[in-house]
Amino acid sequence: MGQADVRASFDRCEKSGDFAECFYEIFLNSSPEIAPLFAKTDFEQQRRLLQATIYIMVTRDVDDPNWRETLEHIGRSHGRSGHDIRPELYDIWLDSLCEAAKRLDSEWAPDLETSWREHMTPGIALITSLY
Repeated sequence: MGQADVRASFDRCEKSGDFAECFYEIFLNSSPEIAPLFAKTDFEQQRRLLQATIYIMVTRDVDDPNWRETLEHIGRSHGRSGHDIRPELYDIWLDSLCEAAKRLDSEWAPDLETSWREHMTPGIALITSLY
């Protein structure tokens, strides 16, 4: 499976429900550390940001300068001097993302989860490298 499969999965998730809402329901309940990080969050804006970020990560090459700059901005805003999101929390983020996709994608399969993880990892690595 490749990038096209992950993008098709994301498209199915978006069509079958509110992907961001499902993700945040899972993510916020995944660890007692997570919910307090979002105490003052505008979730309408956060959902849009999540959807845009995932779209970039599943459809674009992280090495593309325009998209890399966007992910670097996210990394800086989530780094120590920003929201202070520790890199290890991105493991929970990715697990929650895959769980949301699993719930919403009618064609979900284990090899699709592997592809999601493979395609999200370079973006996550870039974001966490800026911590």
